Amino acid sequence: MNCDQQNKAWLGGLRDDLAGFMDSLRVEGQPGRFLPCVQGATGAGRTACLGFSCLANKIYYTIGLWDKLGSEEQRAWLDLICSFQGNTSAQASFWERDAFVDQSLLDAIPLPKERLVRRVMGMFSGRQKTSPRSDAVLAETKQAIATLAQVGMTPRRPFLGFPLEERELLLRMRRLNWSLPWGAGAKTALLAVFIQAQGARLEGVNPDALGAVVVRFLESMADKETGGYFLPPRCPPRGQLINGAMKVLNALDWLGEPVQYPVQLIDTCLLQGPPPAGCHVVDWVYVVHRCLMQTDHRRHEVQMQCLEIIQLIRSHQSGDRGFSYAPGQAQKGYYGAEISLGLDEGDIHGTCLLSWAIAMILDILEWGHFGWKVIRP
Repeated sequence: MNCDQQNKAWLGGLRDDLAGFMDSLRVEGQPGRFLPCVQGATGAGRTACLGFSCLANKIYYTIGLWDKLGSEEQRAWLDLICSFQGNTSAQASFWERDAFVDQSLLDAIPLPKERLVRRVMGMFSGRQKTSPRSDAVLAETKQAIATLAQVGMTPRRPFLGFPLEERELLLRMRRLNWSLPWGAGAKTALLAVFIQAQGARLEGVNPDALGAVVVRFLESMADKETGGYFLPPRCPPRGQLINGAMKVLNALDWLGEPVQYPVQLIDTCLLQGPPPAGCHVVDWVYVVHRCLMQTDHRRHEVQMQCLEIIQLIRSHQSGDRGFSYAPGQAQKGYYGAEISLGLDEGDIHGTCLLSWAIAMILDILEWGHFGWKVIRP
């Protein structure tokens, strides 16, 4: 049996493997609720819910299990996700009351003393300061909105926690650290999702105009040599460059805009394959997948690299048949909260990321007969 045949045989049984693994993570009697892993989940891992529910939903959608659920179970699952919107105290700021908040997760995120001091000083100076907890709220809100959109739903109330005026939006993006495009790109992707998914629901807001501001700004960050997005003159390390490009391409995808320099980005990616960690693997595959939607540049070389990446992904599969975030180790941290002991077992985040990577690889290889679906994160 040659390599292609081995890969296809493994992929042919993978849906059943992952379905069994996801069954082992289910919380009995609570549709849509899942643990992050089976054996090593910590107290925070067992009480947090929103993020794991969204990740599980994406896995079900990707491997074709979502449509096989009954309508009542689907509704209960989506109701669970929606129940986290506005789940804040009366003292919360206006925008936080429309965010998706998992208080159990926030309670498990430590707030460093130096960040606490800066946060208090910011309150007195009137300047907005972020914290690990506020960053987690924004990220989980984006994840919830994207998850609902994937199955044709919108939040019960529009989310307001993003700039609603063009000047304010531009200032927000300019203040990001574009010498480190992974983080800056991620925060820009949040804005793009909120604009596209929520803007039309807000009276007096022009989502097309806001989206155009984001696109023009990202065009100004695009580098003609590497295809990446960063602030000159110093090019960031290759990992930052590709992971940052992934976040920017995610923003462009939501706004319905093309990649600025797909040929150069493919060249950058093909200089070396991704490191063996869930986020690096999926970021690399996402970038080349998006670029190949616009060009056939070096397609065969990308396909050959993807065959090697399938072998890398297989090294992440644990005895429980799920994927671990790193080979032989479940993900320990989630937005700063310790959710597992990092045992040799599959975890829900690694399984979501690598299932998504496989779906994109199948599309790149034109192996569509497996029936997997590519999500939009």
